[in-house]
This record gives sequence, C-alpha cells and structure tokens, in this order.
Amino acid sequence: MAINEWQSDYVPMMEFFDTTFTDVKDGALAYIYDPPEIWANLDDCGDYPCTAPKNTLMSFQDTKFSGSKPRWATSDF
Repeated sequence: MAINEWQSDYVPMMEFFDTTFTDVKDGALAYIYDPPEIWANLDDCGDYPCTAPKNTLMSFQDTKFSGSKPRWATSDF
C-alpha cells in the first residue's frame, strides 16, 4: 500500500477484515512518513508539503494476533 504519487494530498481510507498479524512488537504496525519536501510546490500544495501521509485512516475488524502481540492488541481497532 502506498500513496498515489499524483494525489499527494489524498489518502483513501484503508479497511482490513479478518486480518492475522504474527509476532508483532509494540509500536510496530504501520510506517507513516513525513511528506517529501518536493511536494512543496506552487502547483500542488503551495509553499509547504501536502500532509496526506499524516492524514491516514485505517480500520481493522475481526483482527487476530498469533505469537507475540502488542499490549494494545484487540480484535477491533
């Protein structure tokens, strides 16, 4: 999953159903990065990078954990 390079200011909601995670450590689930400086241009987002990577919504339903799991692990989060 990645951000569409032609829509740097939009990230669609990601939905996951019946997902199984195996041996997940605390703090490890997704990498949400800082917007690249190149996104700061007048044609796209003005003088600052678009913030789409920081506006990410992920929905997990009926999640299962196998092996080690983070302390926050629940079946829906």
